Formats: sequence, structure tokens, C-alpha cells
Amino acid sequence: MTTPAETPDEITRRSFISRSAVAGGAVVLAGTAGAALAGCGSSSSSSGGSSTSGTPGVGTGQPVKGGSLTVGILAEIDGFYPPSNHWDTNGFLYANTIYDPLVAVDTKGNYAPYLCKSITPNSTNDTWTMTLRPGVKFSDGSALTAAVVVSNYNALKASLLTGQALQQVVSCTASDDMTVVYTLQGPNATFPLGLTSQLGYVVGQSMIDAVKSGKANPTPVGTGPFIYESWQPNDHFTATRNPNYWRAGLPYLDQITFKPIPDTVQRESTLKTSGIDMMISSDPGTIKRFENQSNYQMVDTRTGVIGEPTVAYIALNTEQEPTNDLSIRQALAHGLNTAVLLKIFGAGIAKAMTGIFLPDSPYYSETNYPAYDQAKARQLVNAYKARHGTPTITLTTIPDPKIIQVSQAIQQMWNEVGFDVQINPIQQADLVTDLVVGKFQAITAYQFGNVTPDLNYVWWSTTTISPIGKIGLNFPRNADPIIEESMLAGRHATDQATRVKAYQTVNERLAKDLPYLWLEQWLFSEIAQDRVQNFANPTLPDGGAQYAFDEGIFVPTQIWLAG
Repeated sequence: MTTPAETPDEITRRSFISRSAVAGGAVVLAGTAGAALAGCGSSSSSSGGSSTSGTPGVGTGQPVKGGSLTVGILAEIDGFYPPSNHWDTNGFLYANTIYDPLVAVDTKGNYAPYLCKSITPNSTNDTWTMTLRPGVKFSDGSALTAAVVVSNYNALKASLLTGQALQQVVSCTASDDMTVVYTLQGPNATFPLGLTSQLGYVVGQSMIDAVKSGKANPTPVGTGPFIYESWQPNDHFTATRNPNYWRAGLPYLDQITFKPIPDTVQRESTLKTSGIDMMISSDPGTIKRFENQSNYQMVDTRTGVIGEPTVAYIALNTEQEPTNDLSIRQALAHGLNTAVLLKIFGAGIAKAMTGIFLPDSPYYSETNYPAYDQAKARQLVNAYKARHGTPTITLTTIPDPKIIQVSQAIQQMWNEVGFDVQINPIQQADLVTDLVVGKFQAITAYQFGNVTPDLNYVWWSTTTISPIGKIGLNFPRNADPIIEESMLAGRHATDQATRVKAYQTVNERLAKDLPYLWLEQWLFSEIAQDRVQNFANPTLPDGGAQYAFDEGIFVPTQIWLAG
């Protein structure tokens, strides 16, 4: 659950923070692992059987106390400690079980207090004051205090990776037992949304102290609705109801168990044979297979996206030959027929993407992203050949049969316009490492999906670029000063019009620089047996509606089982 100390040049899958630190992340492009923040709230697509209310995932009537829920998830995580472990979709499911965030997201994409009672800015939005809820206890009986929150911040700030996501925070201090003050480098009107991410999940001081003392795999200590009971990696994680949970009357379940089942077909089969009660999928085919099945409930992320969706892409390394040449990146873009690729893995419902935003987003704009054009691609490749010879490209991916099929289609497309393309299938942990340290030419991944574009700063900033072989969260090493300037302009803006213009500029620059070849909106679905109630209807501590199915992530607090 924890990782030993690392030198700046080392990274393991344990220490890679996918979406973790800033609520936007990356993992290998595959149907077997989760990624980033986006998805659907109360307006998400839904189909399948009906719950008690007639709306999938929403229960009505008197909730029932007791019972055990088993959930099939996409993949295993590498630990529970926010400063050092890699939380993808699955990690956030575990976190929502035994921890609570300082701040959550409501159904309109606004930040809402959770562990904190309030969080308010000064007149210039560069100092934020947070008041904690009184009477909240950790699972070891200790109290939630400002000192504990500051201790969590210090551990995150000192981390090799999460520290990069906290660059904008100058200091985090406790002004009294229940008040925390964040001082920023500059204005940021959406700063609290960053605390809905891995940066905002609070662990007990005893867990932090255990890590400092060098203890391996300390028992998770949180304020959450359930208490850690057992974890057998790649088999199950089980937690039991917290009898002293600070939200009165919750949770309803006695126990919840998560079972990693990487193979989509096996996960679906296990649900159908009642080996699990509920499952998560990132395969569009799952949506097609469970649509209109009367004995199951389903919600998915085809609609209801707040901010931006998770996007599947091919990252191109702007510091490795030959992809450091813009004409090569343009040729690769023109040579990629996404319509054909969507026929392979889109199940007829996935949407092609030409930028980071969907058309209904306020930040959407036409980007002039290169269209499929074999003739143009050949022209660019031939011009490169005249100067340097045939460009050779290695496409790194994972050995998943479906993704290999997609990669082979891409290989054929690119070879047809004059490239010499080789496929390099490697294990996911190795792919993540190569992505972070820049040891790739072209690599499959999916990422982003944030409720506010500001949370992408760590991924696109010139300040998070590192030389090849060193950890850098700007994975493609794309150094664009206009993107840097625009991201900061959007962060510091106090009016929506300025933010919209800034993030539209970023989207347009990404289409010009081509560090990413956009493929599709990455879809998530959640399917449950009829007796599983209220899995897509969470409420905030103050009574408002919470963002329900957050790109594969649900909140177990309010789930109950019908008789």
C-alpha cells in the first residue's frame, strides 16, 4: 500500500498518480482499466431494468439496513496512500469507501463542502479559508482537525509526483483547530475543485506517521462510511460499515467487497451468474449487451458529461525522433482513419473526438484538427523521407487482444502512407512507467475528463516537462508557451468569458501542436442487479445532489439492497 523512498529518476506503478493528484489522469488504452474524471450526473444515460423508483440506480421508499454488496471492477489498485499510490477509477472506488474528500462535486459541476463545512475565498481568489465539520472521527478514533489536514497537505507536497500538482499552493496552514488556510501563487476561482481529487482525500495522522516510520502497507485510516477489513491484491478488497460514521443513519450496507475482474466478458458473466451484484465497464460493447435487459439496471456516460469527457488518444513524444518533427505528427494525424477504428472498438455508440471538449461544452470550438487525408499524409512523409529517410515509428500498447487488433489497424493505416510501424505490446505497469518518463514515440492511453479545464494544468504545463528518462507529468513533453499562458489566464480569470476564450485557445493549440491524436470519447457503464438500490443517487452532507456516476466512479454511502 505504500512505496519506499524513490530517487527523482525512479518511478514505479505504485508511485504514478494517474488522475489522482489533479483529477485528471492517464492509463493504458484498454478495456480493462479505469482512468479519469468525467462522466454523468443525474442526466446520464440509463437503461435496463427499473429500480424501485423506475429510474435505474435511483431507489425510493424506505432504505433497508444491512446486507453485503459485491462489485466487479476493472483492475486492481496499488495501494491506499494518497501521496504515493496510483488511483485510477478503481482507486477512487476504494477511496470513496473508506475515506471522505474535503470537497465534492454537485450535479451542476460546482464544488460543494464535504468533510469541510465551508470553503471561501478572499476578494482576489488567492487565499481560501476552509472550516472543517465538527465531531468527525477517523476509524482509529482520532479527531479530524486542521492540523491533520495540514499534515496530509505536507505529505502530498513532499511527494515526488503529487507535489507537482500543488505548485500553485504557496502554503497550507491551520489558523485554529478547525480552520485551514490555503495561500495560492495567484487567483484561482475554481481552486476547491482540485480538492475533489486525490489531493483532497484525508487520511488519519496515524497512517501518515506509519509511512514516515517506514512501515510497509499501513492499515488505511479514514473518516469514510466503511472501515478497512481486508485486501488481497488481485482478488478482493472488503470493508465493513463504520458504526460511528459522522453522517447520521449512513451507510446502509453492512459490508462491501470489490473484486478486480480485468476481462470484460468474465466480469459480465460473473454478474449474470450472481457471483457479483454490480459491475463497472469501460467497454462500449457492455452498454449494447445490457441495454433494455429487464433484470438489470444500467447507467452510463454517453450523456451528462460535466466539463470534459475522458478521451482515448495516441500520445506522440515531441522530444523523440521522428515524432519531434511536427510534419511527422501531422502525417500521422492525416493517416489515421478514426471512423474505421470506431467500428472495431466503438460498438456503434462511441463518439469520435477532434479535441478535448464535446460540442455541448461552453469551451468547445472548431480546432482545425487534421482530417483523415491519405494523400496529404503521403506528401508529408515523402518530404520527410527526402531529408531523413523512411520514418520508423514504434507504437507502444498492451497485449490485450482487442487493443492489439486496433493497433494493427493503425499500423496498417500508417504503413500505407509511407511509415515503417512496429507494435510494441508491454504490460500496463511498464507502459505507465514509459509514459511518465517519456520513453516512447507513440503510445496508447486515455485521460482527462475533468469538471474544470484548470485541472489539466499539470498535464499541459511547460513546468512539468522533464528530460527523457525523468518523471514528467506533461507526458508528450509538449512545450507550448501559448498553452502555458492560456492555462494560467483561465486559472486566474474571474469571469467566465475570459476562461472560455483561454481554454478554447488551449484546445486549438493542441490541434496545432498534435501531442495527442484524438480517438474517441471513452465510455463507462455501471450495471447492477435489480435489488441493488440507489447506486446512482448520492447526496451531499448538506442535502444537495452529488455528481452520481463520475466516469466509472460511484459513492457507496447511500446504496441499499432490496429484499
